[in-house]
Amino acid sequence: MSLVVIADWLADTGAEQRVADLLPAVTEAALAEPGVLSFRVVRSLRDQGAFVVFAEYEDEEALAAHRESTPYQHLVLDGITPLLIDRQAEAYAAV
Repeated sequence: MSLVVIADWLADTGAEQRVADLLPAVTEAALAEPGVLSFRVVRSLRDQGAFVVFAEYEDEEALAAHRESTPYQHLVLDGITPLLIDRQAEAYAAV
C-alpha cells in the first residue's frame, strides 16, 4: 500500500522566493529516488509564501529513505526549513 504525504509550508516574510527557487531541485532529487512514485509542489495564488507538497511513496521504507537522503537533508532540512515560519505534514495510506 502506498503512502501519500501532504505537507503545508509557510515561508517567512522575505523568504518566499528563496523557498520557491529551491523547490525545482527538491522535486528533481525526490523523483530520482527509488520508491518515490510522485512528487509535486504547488504555490498559493493568494499567499506567495504558502506551498503545498504532494508526495507518494511505495511504502514506509521509501518514505524513510527519502527523509534520510542527502538531498532531503541538504535542500529541505538545511535549506528550506530555516526559511519557514510553519511546517505541517500528514501521511495518508492510499486506498
